[in-house]
Amino acid sequence: MSNEEKTIAPASLLKNAAGPIKYGLTNDYMFRAVFQNSEEALRHLLSALLEIAFEEIVSCEIKNPIILGETIDEKTCILDIRLLLNRNRLINIEMQTSHLEHWDNRALFYLSRLYCSIRQGEDYGQLLPAMHIGILSKSPFENNNEFFSEYLIRNAKTGHVFSRNFSIRMLNLSQMENVPEEEKDSELYYWAKLFKATTWEEIRMLSEEKDYLNAAATNLCELSEEEKIQLQCEARDRYYLEMSCAQEAGYTKGKNVINQLNERLIQAGRIEDLKRSVSDEVFQTQLLQEYGLLE
Repeated sequence: MSNEEKTIAPASLLKNAAGPIKYGLTNDYMFRAVFQNSEEALRHLLSALLEIAFEEIVSCEIKNPIILGETIDEKTCILDIRLLLNRNRLINIEMQTSHLEHWDNRALFYLSRLYCSIRQGEDYGQLLPAMHIGILSKSPFENNNEFFSEYLIRNAKTGHVFSRNFSIRMLNLSQMENVPEEEKDSELYYWAKLFKATTWEEIRMLSEEKDYLNAAATNLCELSEEEKIQLQCEARDRYYLEMSCAQEAGYTKGKNVINQLNERLIQAGRIEDLKRSVSDEVFQTQLLQEYGLLE
């Protein structure tokens, strides 16, 4: 960005921005950049996700800041925002629109690590409530059409909540059409619209309609002008594309190996073994080893 462009106020940039957004808020690097760069935007988002008043948020300290624009290690850098809310609550927020395989286990892992905030020998009473919030492009669970959901530890028989100090919330961006009409003016619904916006005209309209979106919208526009930020957003897109291609290649290779096994079992007349291998993974592995199909 030139020195002349740097003198333009963020609000003016947004006012004049037009056309498609190259990297929106569903890009996890841009999401991190916007909400690390603007505490006001982060507080408004937390207000919606936690369903509390904006005024109740006294402080929100990001515990894992990154230097925006610097190259990151795609394999080891976690772009989730880990923060201490009001000095008495730990929150982890992630934007995840790809790589949703085993998301439930991953969310539990991050939440568990977040909750274990005391050192050995310290009083368990010092443990702070912890929450993991996933903003996802779709549900990782079948037949789940909820727009926003919360998961707690409960008694399986009575439904009694064991503790509210350990919880997971999930915002499913693919289920906006299932939001009842009376809830389509909620802050969370408008945040989802901002996340899914693909043009600057949409972003500007939303920020003009709802003041609480303005800080995020103007920061998004300002950071989109930064070449270093764009390069990191591009790197994240490329990383996820490469992961997707690798997974697809692995799936195709695995399917071919199983097809080879099935063909050999049929040729050998081992139909009962073929039937058993469909439901018995251990036995299937033994057969793959027997035929030399495992690398």
